[in-house]
Formats: sequence, structure tokens, C-alpha cells
Amino acid sequence: MVRFITLFLILLPFLCKAQHNSLSYQLQNEVGTHRLVSLTFSHDLDNTEGVTFVLEKHGDHFDTIYQIDRFLHGWVALSNDGQTVAHLVAEKDKEPLSKASLSLFRNGEFFDSAELERLIHYELQMAKTRNRIPESGWLRNDSIYHKMATHPFYVTEDKLFISFDNPKLTVFDLSQMLHIYTGNGANHFLQNYYALPNAPYRTEFDGDEYFPNDFPKTIQGKLLIDVLSKEMKLTEAIPEEAQVRVEITLKLNADGSSEVRSVNIYDIRTNEKDTDRGEKLKALLETISFDTDLIPPDHPSWIFERIFWMR
Repeated sequence: MVRFITLFLILLPFLCKAQHNSLSYQLQNEVGTHRLVSLTFSHDLDNTEGVTFVLEKHGDHFDTIYQIDRFLHGWVALSNDGQTVAHLVAEKDKEPLSKASLSLFRNGEFFDSAELERLIHYELQMAKTRNRIPESGWLRNDSIYHKMATHPFYVTEDKLFISFDNPKLTVFDLSQMLHIYTGNGANHFLQNYYALPNAPYRTEFDGDEYFPNDFPKTIQGKLLIDVLSKEMKLTEAIPEEAQVRVEITLKLNADGSSEVRSVNIYDIRTNEKDTDRGEKLKALLETISFDTDLIPPDHPSWIFERIFWMR
């Protein structure tokens, strides 16, 4: 437990201030010696499939020192020595969780995890969404608690501050790794307001470039619908006129290899799955080489999903 708390205290000062879902991004630690790049393989909400690289600065360039085999959405922190990554998930399906989940990675390997309280940030966000920030009480615009909710994570030169949904403030002495305060947030917040906040370093990649919405062609340039039509002896149709629905999920790698995740064929009238036909079509697709041009730049893989309507 002591080991976990120590790592927790080292990392949280460098947490970014905003929750992000399923967008590839990069960030650097506060001292600029290391960089973290997290690449998603799908922009499905709360997706975790992907890869995260940690790079170390050498002169005018960065070299990869290790990787984590997952995409880290949510708040992410990178320690000053570059060896430890903290991943905090505080919402699901864009809704705040009653408990935040913190995972720690050391040199690319999972180290430990813990549950924390809900951040005060979400109470403020809900009030803003309802357009009902109260004129009196702890969430009013000029209150210290309101400022705490706006900046739930912040750090001075030697202290870390975390605002929870009580509202409560927890403070740690970073130089000694000592938990020094838990209690009424407003008083302690006011004493340290001069240090608020550190600017985030996280940068998301250009969204439009990273949303491929087509299905890759074969390496010979054939459209997948043409392959299906030849194999199934059916033609493409609009949903209202279709007799068969074909659902395909394919993971395509930048080196040209692929993994057919699933192929499901349904009779439109009965909605029954044709398992045998689906297995045969999956076996065929596993023999096909696909064009990799639709994989976003610098991403090692991308997951394509598509529904084909046929008759």
C-alpha cells in the first residue's frame, strides 16, 4: 500500500485537467524530458484498444523507451523520470462515475490500481449543463468551491491538491511524499490560490483526419461489396429492400496483415443468424490482403466495422 501511495503522489501533479474520449493525443511531462503518445485503434466511445508509447528526449529528437498495449483515455499523467504513467478514468459514456478509477503503469507494465472519490468538477459541469449555477451556496460563481470545481487537480512547486465531490480538498507534500491535509477545501484552497493552475500539455491529433468511415479495398483495388456479391451471389441493396444483412469487423495492421474479428449474416425477415454461411465468408476474408491507405497516419492498426445490405 505504501508503494502504491508513493507512486500515486509522484504522478498526480502532472495530470491533465480535462477528460478526453477516444481521440489519439500526445502529452509531455512538466519538465519536458519525456513525451507520451497514445494512439487509439477506434473512435468508439470509451475505447481502450490501441497502443501508448513513452519517448525520451535526446538532443533535438525523442526515442521510444517502452510501450503500453492499450489506448489511455481520460486523464493521463507522465512522471518526470518518464518511468511511470497514471491513468485516471472518471466517466463512462460521457457520464461521471461515482468512483474514479486510477491505474498505474511502471516501465510499460501494469503496477497497481485504486478507487478514488468523484471529482468536484462534475458537480459544476452538471450545474452548467442545466444553466442553473446557484446565486447562493457553495457552487455560486464567486465561491472558492466553484474555483475548486473548475480546477480539481492543481499543484504548487511542492504540494499537490485534489478536489473531491464532498466538497473536500486533499493535500500532499510532494518532497516528503507525506499526506498533510484532508478536510474543508475552501480554507486551504484560498491559502494557495496564487499557485493555480498549471497549464496542461496535452494535444489531440486533428480529428477529421482520424475518422476513416470507409472499408478498405483489397490490395488489388476491389471494393469489399464486390467480393461479397461474388461469393454470396447477391447484390447490394438499400435496407428497405434487403434480404440479408452482413456485419463485418476487421482489424487491419499497417504492415498489411489483418484479423477478421467477426462476420455475421442475418436473414432480414426472421433476424436469424446464418452461422455456417458466416463462417465460410470469414474464412474467405482471412485469405484476402487489404489496402492499408485508410489507416490513420502513424497508427499501427485500425478497426473497421461495416454493415452491408444485400438481396
